[in-house]
Amino acid sequence: MIPFSVSVVAVSVVQPLTASGILLRLLAVILLIAINAFFVAAEFSIVSVRQSRISQLVMAGDVQARTVQDLQRSLERLLSTAQLGITLSSLALGWIGEKTIAVLLQAGLNTLPLGATQPLVVPHAVSILAAFLLIAYLQIVLGELCPKAVALLYPEQLARFLGPPSLAIARFFKPFIWVLNQSTHWLLRLVGIRDSNQGWYSRVTTEELQLIIQTSSETSGLEEEERELLSNALEFSDVSVQAVMVPRISIDALPQDATFQDLLDAVADTGHSRYPVIGDSLDDILGIIYFKEIAAPLVQGQLTLESPITPWVRPAQFVPENLELSELLQLMQRSRQALVMVVDEFGGTAGLVTLKDLASEIIGYPDEPETPEEEPMIQRLDDHMLLVQAQITLDEVNEELDLNLPVLDDYHPLSPDPVLTDLSVARLPKSIKPTEGKQMLGV
Repeated sequence: MIPFSVSVVAVSVVQPLTASGILLRLLAVILLIAINAFFVAAEFSIVSVRQSRISQLVMAGDVQARTVQDLQRSLERLLSTAQLGITLSSLALGWIGEKTIAVLLQAGLNTLPLGATQPLVVPHAVSILAAFLLIAYLQIVLGELCPKAVALLYPEQLARFLGPPSLAIARFFKPFIWVLNQSTHWLLRLVGIRDSNQGWYSRVTTEELQLIIQTSSETSGLEEEERELLSNALEFSDVSVQAVMVPRISIDALPQDATFQDLLDAVADTGHSRYPVIGDSLDDILGIIYFKEIAAPLVQGQLTLESPITPWVRPAQFVPENLELSELLQLMQRSRQALVMVVDEFGGTAGLVTLKDLASEIIGYPDEPETPEEEPMIQRLDDHMLLVQAQITLDEVNEELDLNLPVLDDYHPLSPDPVLTDLSVARLPKSIKPTEGKQMLGV
């Protein structure tokens, strides 16, 4: 009686299937895995493809990209549609696939010589467990991992290909998706969580962009020169005028009674095309003289070398030394001035800034060969002593000597004369020789 009852249970659990029925079920298993893979690939490709790239394709007239853009703008609808498809296909796969595989495995196990006393329930239990593991394996590998990997490797191509059918499915199941989304919102509000679509695409901060740029070329796809250029551009708005200005001690100025001969001599000596014109001192800025404005009249003989430059002096623009470079650039663009004077908190002249200085802050300063008569900024006298030009900045000292001295806004160059510095204690000079105003002659 016991063997008979067991056989009845076994037969009632796993019904025999015909060959055509098994074939149809196997095709259904393959189709369900493919459906699951479709939704997984669509979800990952549309979410991971760059919005900027999709916007570029839309502007070029790409219809498929426009569909992807619509889905990206309503990611909640996309994710709900994908989750609905993945869940339904997974449930159907477990319902159809496990029974089909179990029948095939049990048929094979029944042909094995297990012995006359072996209960019939053993092949059934083994086949059910093996069918579950096989279906789970196929679902994970073919339905999840492979589509995700392909979607992350080719997000743009897959997003453009899978976007239109995904949008059509989302519109077809719109009532069900609406119910699912509203249920999700209600449950989140019930536990005190405010749900917002703004969290789907978080904004990238400047610090995160800096980290991306500073990564290796293999990770970011940027060469060293490109990373430096982008890093300088991001830091541009955080830099003050004081950090890039030509300091007061290095300003080449012309007196108010200078002639065009004096201007030509200054151009030959310094190579500048613009010069501040001063009165009694550098704190008395009368204006700016532009060489290009008087070059043509000089060549045409309309001016003589002995003529004074005063009629050609244009009003100067003054800015505080703590002004950010981004604001300074806008100011110079509006005023159409390529040179502005920088003043300190007391109204005295602290330096000057040109458009070339602003551009160099982004693209870097070109390496210019030193002239034979030019003294190096830092000279090593012995193992413990350096001779440092006082106009050097702490940033330049840190770069040249591979140091990490703190750089504060209160630090200024001292003078055009060198400073003798003890490397062991980095003492400040004990005596300072002042000259006119706030300028220092030597230490």
